[in-house]
Amino acid sequence: MAASEIVMHRMFVEIVAQYHPFAEYVGYQEAEDGFIICYRGANGEQYMAIDTQGNVLGDTTMGTTRTMGIVAIGAAILGAMFGGSNS
Repeated sequence: MAASEIVMHRMFVEIVAQYHPFAEYVGYQEAEDGFIICYRGANGEQYMAIDTQGNVLGDTTMGTTRTMGIVAIGAAILGAMFGGSNS
């Protein structure tokens, strides 16, 4: 794993811990304007979209209208993560 990937994983672990202290960070994928973070909590696997500044744009746990597209994107990304390379 490249040093930059290690740094990204550490940063995303901290973001998940901040917003969902009882969830487990699973991984991330790059998105058009930032990143999709996958985490596992009491309600199964969920996703957060963050921009390049680290601002949370949406979270499937929050259930907002804005996050509905993230569910579809997150599912596709999760499939790619487990079917292809791990990020």
